[in-house]
Amino acid sequence: MVSTLLPTAFVASIGSVLLIYSTLAFSPSPCRIRMRQSMMLLSNSESDEDEGVGDFEKERMNIVRMLQRSYYRDVPDDGSDQTMESLPSSAAASLDPVTGRINNLPLWRVGWVETPGRRNCLNVHEMQYTHMFEKILSQSSSGADGQENDEPLYFGHIYLPGGTASAKSGEERYRLKTWREELVDEHRFDNYGSSSTLNAPGIRTPTVDRSAVLGCLMQIIDHRRMEDGRLMILVQALERFVVEEIVDTRPFSVANVQVLLDKEELPWYGNDSREGVMSSGRMNADENFCKNIRGKAVAASFYYHDYEFDHPSLPYGKINECNDTYIATDDVDWIQISKLLPFSHYSTDEVCLDAANEKTGNLYDSIADLNDSDDGSSFADGKLPLEQELWAGGIMWDPPPVPNVIIRRSQDNLDCDTLETLLWLALEDFCRATGFTLPEEVNCLLPPEMDYLDIKPDKYLSRNYPKIRRQRRLSYLAPALIENLEIPMKGMRQVWLNTPSTTARLLGALERYEYLNNKMMGQFE
Repeated sequence: MVSTLLPTAFVASIGSVLLIYSTLAFSPSPCRIRMRQSMMLLSNSESDEDEGVGDFEKERMNIVRMLQRSYYRDVPDDGSDQTMESLPSSAAASLDPVTGRINNLPLWRVGWVETPGRRNCLNVHEMQYTHMFEKILSQSSSGADGQENDEPLYFGHIYLPGGTASAKSGEERYRLKTWREELVDEHRFDNYGSSSTLNAPGIRTPTVDRSAVLGCLMQIIDHRRMEDGRLMILVQALERFVVEEIVDTRPFSVANVQVLLDKEELPWYGNDSREGVMSSGRMNADENFCKNIRGKAVAASFYYHDYEFDHPSLPYGKINECNDTYIATDDVDWIQISKLLPFSHYSTDEVCLDAANEKTGNLYDSIADLNDSDDGSSFADGKLPLEQELWAGGIMWDPPPVPNVIIRRSQDNLDCDTLETLLWLALEDFCRATGFTLPEEVNCLLPPEMDYLDIKPDKYLSRNYPKIRRQRRLSYLAPALIENLEIPMKGMRQVWLNTPSTTARLLGALERYEYLNNKMMGQFE
């Protein structure tokens, strides 16, 4: 009778405990004994009709937390090494620097899209995902040697229209697929469409009603457990990836994924990456050659994460693993949390940037040696590089153009440097016309040589920071500022994520700012 009054999130917590119980049914005897004792306590507390609902929930959640600690962290009493972290299916997701892949990546499949450079605070309440994140968080616990594990905690964010409800529907279009499976699916374009408005009927925004195969790599930077069993998790988006292999789909999806860099960051591409072709260097490079250096390029990208992403904490002090602090919903300081969102800040520590530049220089020296020593045998099969195969197959595409927008220079000469300059000029025009103030997370991306603009950052990024990485960050953040204004900007996150190059993304953002600026100047009716 009392249980009918419990909130949905609490029921999800109990569901998660039942999931744990079914998993532990074949675990070592001491674990089973502890579980039986705990479930007896649960049963007894249900029968106490005189207990208040508040005390009942508190007692129940204490038992839930005890079970979670037992399942995710404790070493079995029989002295064996089989903890949750040591089970094969619980291997921590980590970067393979040889291939640029991340293996055993847990996937958070939800109905919105994240793009690199963003930060979010997740409210995790569905039982399969509280289970998933508890497993991930357990990997940060102190090891047997008593040392804290400082390895980054990764998971994948991938778009699924309708979220869990769609996953449970059994429809083929919502099934998680690898990119190879997606390429051979004859019906995949049946779920592609576009939308427009009466005010701008000529501007179409792509819509896709099927599970994505290209997602965003996320890192957990802080978390808190709520009193009702939910998890509050502060995360930031680092890189994009494509699903290579599916490891598991129950109780949540796990996959091996390939990290995808923009074309300008790939050593075998030339300067012209707008048209999806290689214009210089290895014109005939195929996957046999590219796979040998892709991992090195991805590893180089990861070296910059310490500079590109700071690590703030949620406003609740440090977690004591021996005595966790659980947050009540009424105590959540949404104002302070909102100050951490929606974009990530750069670190003020330039020492890590110098280290990244040094490591990257060494990597690219080795890539150059490999390039010079190649005898041509790596081109025997003629297989397209992965990135070009994704482009040719329609998994990656350029943003749709905006009609009637005239860019200030010939598009034949639009490289990243030119587009970056033009986009900043358009941003300044937009701010003047609207009175909008750019957030500091965007301001800091202004090139120091453009100090003649009215836009003044509190601090410029280091001159030692590679400009192509600054331009890539801008290509994601600039369109995010106007994504909620009207149709040409709405629903575009997956498009920006699927765009193969920084050049194409900067051009797509520039067109949309020019459209808005022209409209405000009265050039469009």
